[in-house]
Amino acid sequence: MSEPSRIYIDQYDVDERLAQFGLERETFVTAAQENYAAFAACTANHPPTYPGLSAWAETNRSLADGLTILRWGTSQSERNLPLVVNHAETMAITASSGDEDTGREDGFPCTRSSKGPCTADFLKVNKKQQKFFFMEDPADIAAAMQKPGRSTWIFLVCRDLQRNELRYELSRPIAMSDDGHVDDWAERIIFPPTPLDPDAGMVANGNGTGGQSPEISVEIKKIK
Repeated sequence: MSEPSRIYIDQYDVDERLAQFGLERETFVTAAQENYAAFAACTANHPPTYPGLSAWAETNRSLADGLTILRWGTSQSERNLPLVVNHAETMAITASSGDEDTGREDGFPCTRSSKGPCTADFLKVNKKQQKFFFMEDPADIAAAMQKPGRSTWIFLVCRDLQRNELRYELSRPIAMSDDGHVDDWAERIIFPPTPLDPDAGMVANGNGTGGQSPEISVEIKKIK
């Protein structure tokens, strides 16, 4: 772990921090809800990994829809990693499943699945840019965002069926563990949890995970 994360959890501070990036809370609330809706729509007859895959796909789709409507950015794919990139190309967002510490101020969240070289590359950029994100003055932040390079953020979502709540946060990662799980964050913007209806939907494996969000790497070889 590096230095402690900067955490935004008071809802006034959350909204203010999002506004500094041109973002709105409702986009992320909707994406988290659609994550759970996709997961809950699955049954025991779906393949075991499908509920998590479906939830991951719908979360990224929802973010792309919402941020495009806001005219914040465009949907892109880099080495099969789905991203929404702002028009200034200074910030990108992708969604991933988070563990049980997601959305908890006293927790140390990590991604549920290990990530590949694409994620490792953007973590290196985030680490280099870290000093720009501890500025308080909006003018300084705006100036820093014009510098070359792009920070990439992860929208973590945790479906906690034990507590019957959906927890989520928008966080800026700077490192991953030896086994490829993103587990170190310079900044965490934590949203209030959404209560879940325990009677809504049926899940494939009953443990709230339903698989993991992938980072797909495809090697293409030229046929001679």
